[in-house]
Amino acid sequence: RYWMNLTPSDIMWNTSDTGWVKAAWSSVFAPWICGSCVFVHNMPQFKPEVIAETLSRYPITTFGTAPTAFRMLVQHDVSRYKFTSLKHCVTAGEALNPEVFAKWKKQTGLDIHEGYGQTETVRL
Repeated sequence: RYWMNLTPSDIMWNTSDTGWVKAAWSSVFAPWICGSCVFVHNMPQFKPEVIAETLSRYPITTFGTAPTAFRMLVQHDVSRYKFTSLKHCVTAGEALNPEVFAKWKKQTGLDIHEGYGQTETVRL
């Protein structure tokens, strides 16, 4: 509830593959615990233009994706799209470089909130 900033009126879209624990937490457990709606999109291959079009077309309020996806999105330059409902963005996994945070903020006006979870704490 605190990191994803979810409420019962929110619509959460997480692009994680179902083989990752991030899919379970961001697409099932957290939204349902908060009473939020979960947006599902059949997208067999990641395409920045499809992500941007989807965020601009549907009333998604919270968006979560991998750091690599945010890198690809800012390279696509999402500033030409209007994300009228989007208000909160999250990522987790590998570290996201400061340039991507800055570009996303410049292109969308939104911050990316980066998480650090149990899967990132494993030591070999």
